[in-house]
Amino acid sequence: MRSILQYFDRISDIIEYSEAELAEIEFEQIDSISGMIDGVLYFHDHSRLEFTEIVTIQKSYAHNRLYRYQYIQAEEAIFRYDNAPHHPDLVNFPHHKHIGRKKVSSTEPTLAQVLDEISKWIKDSAFPLKKARKQPRTGK
Repeated sequence: MRSILQYFDRISDIIEYSEAELAEIEFEQIDSISGMIDGVLYFHDHSRLEFTEIVTIQKSYAHNRLYRYQYIQAEEAIFRYDNAPHHPDLVNFPHHKHIGRKKVSSTEPTLAQVLDEISKWIKDSAFPLKKARKQPRTGK
C-alpha cells in the first residue's frame, strides 16, 4: 500500500463485506500518506460500532497514530479499544481495551478484527434470545 487512498479503499471493502447493515463513514485525506476515518456502523440487532482512525502509511503499512473502536448495544458501551495515553500502568501502553468499567491491556486491533469480535458478540447474545422465543408444545 502506497497511499492513504488505497487504505481508504481497503477499509471500504472491509465494511462492505462485514455484517454491518448501514455505514456512515467520512474519509478525510490529509496528504498522500495520511488521513482520518470517522464512522458509525449499524448492525441488524440495533447495535453499532463508532470508530475513528488517524492513519499514516509508512513502508507500505498503515500505522494508526490514533484509534478508537467503541461497540454499543442497547445504548450501553460493551467494549472500546483505544490508544489514548491515559493508562500507563497497563502492559502494551498506550493500547488498551475497556470492557464495561474494567480496563485491560490490549494489542492494537484492526477494524477487521473488531468486526469479527462484534460478529461473535452478536451471535452469542442472540442465541439465548432465540431459545427464549421458543414456546413449549402443549398436548391437545
